[in-house]
Amino acid sequence: MITRFLFLMALWAGLAGGAVAASLMEPAGVPDRFIGASNAPSTLIVYTSPTCVHCIRFEQELLPQIKSRYVDSGRLRIAMRPILNSALDATILLLADARGSEHRDAMLAHLRARHARLMAAKDMQLALFQVAAEAGVDPADFTRAMQDQARLQALQRLTRQAYEEFGIRGTPTLFLDGAKLEFDGSISSLARILDHAYRSKSPRQ
Repeated sequence: MITRFLFLMALWAGLAGGAVAASLMEPAGVPDRFIGASNAPSTLIVYTSPTCVHCIRFEQELLPQIKSRYVDSGRLRIAMRPILNSALDATILLLADARGSEHRDAMLAHLRARHARLMAAKDMQLALFQVAAEAGVDPADFTRAMQDQARLQALQRLTRQAYEEFGIRGTPTLFLDGAKLEFDGSISSLARILDHAYRSKSPRQ
């Protein structure tokens, strides 16, 4: 299990980094689940981890605005790729599937909303069991999810690929149409990049 904790958030300003290999669109282990139209002109890949406070902020504050401005209009599709920066990340991502993949997003949101409670727990295993039970996970499903080695190995493959092939150094890390993004963490900074990408792909009048 990957046990590294990364306390890193890049301070970004502008679009930087060259295009990565075409294999960016071939995630290892865990297939992409896209938000948005399949024919959207641009694709945003977001590497995130469930205990990363900057990822939580991105998903709670920026992602809804990105969806409203760009996804709903058909200009962008997004894939959120979960990677492991700690053993707790692995546990949370395994538990997210405890009620089945159709409940994964809701379960993950439930667990992330209780991040502070989990981090403060003296008995992490008990706290995880209690938090999962509050979401309707019974003991059998809890045990099954925690012992899902195939899912864990898939997440580990995705994590290794991100760090070893794509040069990720922390989360969240974003790629737009194959290029790593650098921005200052604000919606206005990211919007300038997304707007520029859309204009560059729009036919000239």
